[in-house]
Amino acid sequence: MLCLALVVLAGFVLFGPALNYYQQWSAIRKAQAANLAKDYAEEYRQLSLLANMGNSGAQYGLGGLYWQGHGVAQSRQQALYWWRKAADGGSAQAAYGIGRAYYVGEGVERDDKIAATWVRKAADKGEPNGQSLLGTLYARGHGVDQDFNKAFEWWMKAAERGQVDAQVAVGNAYALGSGVGNDDAQAVVWYRRAAEQGNIPAQSALGYAFSAGKGVTRSETEAASWWLKAANQGDAYAQLNLGVAYSKGYGLTQSDTNAVSWWLKAAKQGDVSAEMYVAYAYANGEGTPRDDKAAEIWWLEAAKAGNVDAEFSLGTLYYRGVDGKPNYQEAAKWFFKAAEHGNAAAKTHLELMKENGQFDSKTL
Repeated sequence: MLCLALVVLAGFVLFGPALNYYQQWSAIRKAQAANLAKDYAEEYRQLSLLANMGNSGAQYGLGGLYWQGHGVAQSRQQALYWWRKAADGGSAQAAYGIGRAYYVGEGVERDDKIAATWVRKAADKGEPNGQSLLGTLYARGHGVDQDFNKAFEWWMKAAERGQVDAQVAVGNAYALGSGVGNDDAQAVVWYRRAAEQGNIPAQSALGYAFSAGKGVTRSETEAASWWLKAANQGDAYAQLNLGVAYSKGYGLTQSDTNAVSWWLKAAKQGDVSAEMYVAYAYANGEGTPRDDKAAEIWWLEAAKAGNVDAEFSLGTLYYRGVDGKPNYQEAAKWFFKAAEHGNAAAKTHLELMKENGQFDSKTL
């Protein structure tokens, strides 16, 4: 019996590690297959097995499932629990996840200093997302002393590894001369790298660069092309500029109808300049049937943001009359607002209205 026990024990010692390896290898393959099939419940089962065996990669992945609520009830606390285990095991991705959670205040109370500690751990291990975020922390002075030079250094590390947000940040740094000397040509280089990965701000920035000839040969066609890419992804700035391009025929076949269509998309996102363009289009019947009520609505939206031209335009609209019905009291109210904001023409209109007895100044 003693000999038999020794044989069994020896077998466990010799073949136990191999069995453990096989179990992990098998679970990893099953988890990968489940992920490709979007079978998150099965992926959760396999990663749980691996995570409880101490596999840091699985612990990080399990945390991701909890974070997204894939295959298991969403729990940011459980996500952070597993990410901490993974980070203790050396996972730079997990350290970044924890740092980002503290920075945005998801699953934990927002704390820039704790965020910076974890993000730095990820960045020091070469994790590009961590490097990019650390650059942002330095640029904003969040959790660390503000230092644009260090911000640029970390962004550049991440950008060279293909991190798209960092590439945009490097482009911005070159364009603004922040943390590095101004160099529009280099800005375009980095914007292009990010834009070719589908990054919306980079596409918009490239559109501007081509339209202004900053760092690149001026080309209205190229500008419109990049703005179209960003506009189709919902970027209001690009939609605004694409509308202008259609209105003026810059790099595109002139079309007031297309101009209004793009301005409306931007205006519905709260872009004040687009709201103004749409209002003028409705007021003058350019690219769309004339509609005083629609013009009124969009000028009111722009006026809410304090746009003095919108205030003056409303005064003019009410003075002339919405659908032919003047409203001198409303006209005077908006002329008065525009005059307060320095619009000289509004002051002139108010004086004329006073002379004509078209409003009672006591009611303003």
